[in-house]
Amino acid sequence: MKKRILISNIVTLIILIIAKPDSLLFFYIGLFFVFLGQTIRFLASATIVKSSTLTVKGIYSVCRNPLYLGTLTIIFGMGIQLSSSDIKNFILLWIILLSAFPYIYYKTIKAEEDFLLSVYKKDFENYKSSVPSLIPKTSSIKEIFKKENYDISVFKKNKEYRGFFGALIAEAVILVKIIYGF
Repeated sequence: MKKRILISNIVTLIILIIAKPDSLLFFYIGLFFVFLGQTIRFLASATIVKSSTLTVKGIYSVCRNPLYLGTLTIIFGMGIQLSSSDIKNFILLWIILLSAFPYIYYKTIKAEEDFLLSVYKKDFENYKSSVPSLIPKTSSIKEIFKKENYDISVFKKNKEYRGFFGALIAEAVILVKIIYGF
């Protein structure tokens, strides 16, 4: 889905507007998941060389879609942060979150896999059969910690810092909403 970033940003904006978070405890619990998700995305962005090779090392040996796993983890964390004691608001928030991610990312992952299969054929088939899409393969976890799997120049080229600053702004908005009751 080519418009996934725009749709994701619109959904995030809607959620930030309608949510009525009221718990600093939930904020800090959610912050753990936001930090974890951002770390996953950083690692993936420092590994993937887009459109020139099939990336199967580092975090890509643990799951095929670590960028989306990171995004899902961030969304889960923000969902916790934005939860409130208002049950109607709580239910609405989680309905939006739990329906938006599959809608946006299922089509995206499918299209990307079709592309990778057409380009890398058997190599991608082998990769797909041995590495799960989103649920991490724990037997390969040690690959995440190998420094040689990451490259800062690749990270800079992929411009993941833009997403980080967007998440930072969202975190500030959530904290302000909690502290000042917006």
